[in-house]
Amino acid sequence: MIDRARFESADELVLCHALEKLRTREGLRPARLQAEARVVAEPLLSLSAVRRHSAIFDLDLAHAAVAVVGECVQDGLNGTDRIVADAVLGLGLFRDRYLRRGMGARDVDGVYSDLLSRRRRSLLANWSGLHEALDAEPIERPSDRALRGSLEGLLLRELSRQLVLRETHSVGASNAPARLRPGELTGATLNGHRQGRVVVIGAAVMDATFKTKSIPARETSNEAYAFQLSPGGKGLNQAVAAARLGLDVSLLAAVADDRFGDEIVDYLRRENVDTSMIKQVPDAQTAFTGIIEFELGDSIAVNWRNERELRIDARDIDRCLPQIAEADAVLITFEIPRDSLERATARLREPGYRHVTVIVTPGQPYSNAGVSGQALAEVDYLVAHPWELGRYGPSSDGPLDVDVVARQLLAYGVETLCVPLAGGCTIYSATELGTFAVPTFPSAYKETSASRDAFCAALAAKLIDNLKEFSEGVALWATAAMAAAAADYPLPNPMPDRRRVDQLLTRSRFQVAPRSVPPESVPLVSDVSSAVRSPE
Repeated sequence: MIDRARFESADELVLCHALEKLRTREGLRPARLQAEARVVAEPLLSLSAVRRHSAIFDLDLAHAAVAVVGECVQDGLNGTDRIVADAVLGLGLFRDRYLRRGMGARDVDGVYSDLLSRRRRSLLANWSGLHEALDAEPIERPSDRALRGSLEGLLLRELSRQLVLRETHSVGASNAPARLRPGELTGATLNGHRQGRVVVIGAAVMDATFKTKSIPARETSNEAYAFQLSPGGKGLNQAVAAARLGLDVSLLAAVADDRFGDEIVDYLRRENVDTSMIKQVPDAQTAFTGIIEFELGDSIAVNWRNERELRIDARDIDRCLPQIAEADAVLITFEIPRDSLERATARLREPGYRHVTVIVTPGQPYSNAGVSGQALAEVDYLVAHPWELGRYGPSSDGPLDVDVVARQLLAYGVETLCVPLAGGCTIYSATELGTFAVPTFPSAYKETSASRDAFCAALAAKLIDNLKEFSEGVALWATAAMAAAAADYPLPNPMPDRRRVDQLLTRSRFQVAPRSVPPESVPLVSDVSSAVRSPE
C-alpha cells in the first residue's frame, strides 16, 4: 500500500485537491472536465504533461487529462490501489477485462456508476471478483469508512505525485514549460478574476432549524410551520460562500465520525470545498445548533459545540500550517478555542511567511474574555456585529458606543473593522479611507445568520481580485454579497455567486462615498445600537 508521506510540493497538494473534488458524482469524465474547466479541473488541465499529450495525440485537453491520469493508474499503481483508483475516479480502465473474466454486466456498471456512493458500494461488494479479474492478490476488504477516510486519500495523494513526476518524465518532456495555446486557461484568473486560495478555520455542525411565527412563553409550546436539519456553522458557511464565488477553499474544522459528520463532509465536497484538513473524531457526537427562525429571516439560536470532543487545538494549527500559510486569505471564526485562534494569527506572522490576509469573525464571543491585544494586532479585518464588540471597549456601565470601541480596536492594531447592520455596513479603517458607511440594499427579509458569512467570503474574494488593496468598491461588493444572501433567504442555500452579486450592484442606485471627517465625529452605528450590549 501507499506510504503516508507528506506532500512534497505545493503542486502535489493542489492536484490532490482537484482530484478529490473530481471524484464526486460521475467522476473523472471528459464532459465533467470540460464543464468545470475554469474552476475544479483547471489544475489538471493546465499540466504540461496533459498539454503535451494533447498535442502529440491530437486530443482536446479534457480527453488528454483523462488519458494521462489513466496512464498513472496503470503504470504507477499496483493491485488493490489500481482497482480502487479506477473505480473511485470512474475511469473505466478495466471494464472490458472485468466482463471478459465473467463478471456480470450489472456489477461492472455499478463499479463505474455515475454516483460515487454506488461505485464505492459495488467496489466493496465485488472486492474479491475484481481482484481475481486482474490477477491481483487481494488485501482484506476495508470497511466503507476506511475506504473513504484513508485509502482514497492516500491513492489521490500518490496520483498527484505521479502527475507531478510526469511533468518532467513523460513523452515529449523538456525542461521548458509547455506554451499555452491562444485562448487557453491560466491559473491566474477565473472569468476575469483571480481564483485565489482561501482557508477557513471554524466549525462545521448540524443545524436543527425550527421555523415559527412567535417564541413560546416559558412552560408552553408553539407549533413550527417548518423544520430543517442541515449542515451549518460559521466556518462551514464561509467556506461554502467562498467556493460559490469561485475560490479554491479548504476548511479546517473538527467533526464527529458519525452519520452526521459524514453528511457534513459529503455536503462540503458537493459544494467544492476541500476537506483534506477536516479532523474526524471517532466515538464523538456531532455538534448541533438549535435555531428558531422567523418568517423574515431573523433568528435566535442555542449552540452546543461539544468542545470537549470536537476542537481545533494548537497542534491542528501547526499540523496544517504549511497549507494555511500558502493561502491568499485565511478566515477565522471564534468557533475555535481562543488559544487556537491566537496560535494561528501568531504563526502566520512569523518571519519567513508571506503576508496572508486574516479576516476574523468574533461570533459567538468567548464567554470569559476577549482575545489578546497581541492577537488583535495581527487581524487585518474584523467583521463584527455591534453586540459582539462589548468586551473590546473601555470598561463602563453605560450603553455600548460602537464608535469608541472601533477606535480602541484600531489602536490595538486591527487594520479595518467592518460592522454589518440592517443590510448595510459601517467601515472603520486605520488607512487613509477612515470611516465611511456602505448603504443598505433594500430587502423584504432581515439579515439572516448566514449573510455575514457571505460578506466575509466576498471580502476575501474581492481583496484577492484587487491584490489585497482595500477600497470603498471592495466594501460595497462585500456588502452587496451580504444583501444578496439576505434577499435570497427563502432559497435552500442563499449564498450568492459572482453573477448574483454583480446583478444586485447593477440594479442598485447606490454608490459609496468615503467620509473624510475624523472617526470620533461620526456616530454612525452607536445612534441605532447604543442600547445593545454583549450578552453575558
